Amino acid sequence: MTSTASSYEVTDARAIRPLSRSEWTTLAATELQAFLSLLDQLEPGDWERPTACTRWNVRDVVAHQAGHVQMGAGLRGFLAQARPLANRGYRRSGMNQLDALNQAEVDRRRELPIEEVIAELREGTPRSIQSRERMPWLSRQVRIPVAPTGLMTLDRLLKEIFPRDMWIHRLDIADATGKPFAQTAAHDGLLVRRAVADVSAFLSAHAKGFAVTLTLNGPAGGAWKLSCGNRPVSVEMSVVDFMRLSSGRLSAAQAAARATADAPPDLANTVLRAIRAPY
Repeated sequence: MTSTASSYEVTDARAIRPLSRSEWTTLAATELQAFLSLLDQLEPGDWERPTACTRWNVRDVVAHQAGHVQMGAGLRGFLAQARPLANRGYRRSGMNQLDALNQAEVDRRRELPIEEVIAELREGTPRSIQSRERMPWLSRQVRIPVAPTGLMTLDRLLKEIFPRDMWIHRLDIADATGKPFAQTAAHDGLLVRRAVADVSAFLSAHAKGFAVTLTLNGPAGGAWKLSCGNRPVSVEMSVVDFMRLSSGRLSAAQAAARATADAPPDLANTVLRAIRAPY
């Protein structure tokens, strides 16, 4: 890796503000439209293409997002799909609770025509988003295990992580099919900044002692100070590579070959391994 200079003004990641519930609702609705717009560009041969999610092709990724219609509606919808008996086989294969639930969603839609899966996603997701707004306070506080951060409230999972999950799967589909991946500062920039805030918290706990400056290039990019310490490390990469890395789609070694840094490889790799966030 080599060093580069950035024109972004560096801000403290701890100052990244949380979004309001209404802002998350708008962001989720906007991401849905971006996701559907990408699906409208797909050609017949695109649906079977493999994706970065090694178990899933493009069609499976769309089925996964359609499965969020019921699960994302609130506690009742989540529990309806988190059935221990129905998901027992997936758990026995080594999947965690959330991965088992997600795989079951995909498998239940495997025989449906893709048009029905897209219709479920297109028509059901707006209702699901609105249901999150009406979810009782107590239901919002139920905690769900979400890697890599551990327990997370259902409220945060549905409100914040679901739109981020749709974003990264939109990128999966664009990568798999070669279709353009649309980004704007107004929409994608909000999602990226919230992912940066999560990475900052995770990195502070898992790469102690480093003073990390992260620069992300692209329409949704920026520059942030992520942690405090006596070992300064500056890392620069594209927005999409940052999201791939923080979601586990890109390894630290792969990121190192595509990023730039001003630290020795061993120190830079330590930082890159700690760039993780929930998706």
